[in-house]
Amino acid sequence: MAGNPRPPFDRERFIFKLLAVVIITQLTLYTVATGVCGNVAYIRRQHLVEVCPRVLDQVTAAFDATMKLLIALLGGAALRNGGR
Repeated sequence: MAGNPRPPFDRERFIFKLLAVVIITQLTLYTVATGVCGNVAYIRRQHLVEVCPRVLDQVTAAFDATMKLLIALLGGAALRNGGR
């Protein structure tokens, strides 16, 4: 019985797909939060910082952390593949 053999599990591909889902979800959540805060600030005729005081800092911190993670993963992959 020679069925279709399953390809081996590609751990790196799985991790990169999972990371892409996490980054897209994070970006979506912060985009919605910033949009809601901006809308409330516009309706109340206030500055965004007055309505949501830390939202911009959180978006910046999350973006920085995501970029550092991506650079670390790509650097690790480059080091591992450099020995081949």
